[in-house]
Amino acid sequence: MIKNKMEGKVTIEAENGEKREVEIYVQKPNNDIVKKADRHKSKVWNQCIQDEILTKKELAVLMRKRGIWDDKKDKEEEEITQAIVNLEKELSFGKNGKKPKVSEGRDIAVEIRRKRSDLRDLIAERIGLEENTADSLADNARFDFLVAHCTFYKDGKPVYKDYDEYNNKSADEVAFEAASLLGKMLYNLDSNFEKNLPENKFLTKFNLVNDDLSLVDPNNPEHLIDTKGKRIDEDGYYLDEDGNRVDREGNKLSEDGSYEIVEYENDLLDKPKPRRRTRKTKTEETDTES
Repeated sequence: MIKNKMEGKVTIEAENGEKREVEIYVQKPNNDIVKKADRHKSKVWNQCIQDEILTKKELAVLMRKRGIWDDKKDKEEEEITQAIVNLEKELSFGKNGKKPKVSEGRDIAVEIRRKRSDLRDLIAERIGLEENTADSLADNARFDFLVAHCTFYKDGKPVYKDYDEYNNKSADEVAFEAASLLGKMLYNLDSNFEKNLPENKFLTKFNLVNDDLSLVDPNNPEHLIDTKGKRIDEDGYYLDEDGNRVDREGNKLSEDGSYEIVEYENDLLDKPKPRRRTRKTKTEETDTES
């Protein structure tokens, strides 16, 4: 269900260091605003075409022509996606009708994470290129138009007088919050998207991750671990039982992650020659005694 209004607070810091809190809200755009946003989108689209900016379809053809994306990658994407679906089912229902163990479920959840990472890496270049197509630029312009005309201060006064003012301030804290609120309202964006993924829900249920979704030792939740169960720190370095940084073989590392150099005996320098001890003559001994 789409809400008609969403509120937010933004803390703004002035150049002199003073901070103040700004309360805003976004409201669901009415039909008139939607129609104007659609016209604005069309104008941006037409301008993109005049500027010879590629559409998504044209980009797809070009990527295949240049070997950026081909049938092989299409198949790879399909196979990874299907593998994720199969692993999600196995995580939820078990395998062969047997009662699964938590350790087995953890392995499956970690494997799903790997597959999702592989999928993101695979399609990253394509998505990055698509962001600059006429389609995406026009869609973004439509959304920005809606944000500009649907954002208000707590007293009901519009935050932006028009699209241009919002566009000029789109990088500040208020604009970011307004866009985030409207995005959640219109597109049902979930701020807890990662936490609600099947693998992360499983890991959270059995206390196998912390609040940041990092893997932890179930018998000592303060200790982070890698996918093999080895203890690590927040930067990913291995730790020994005393919490010192080590490499995979257990060799100690310094705080910056480099190997500590043992004390060396420098055999390359010439050793200083011993000073010759001279014996005093009888005359010198007599003079000294006098």
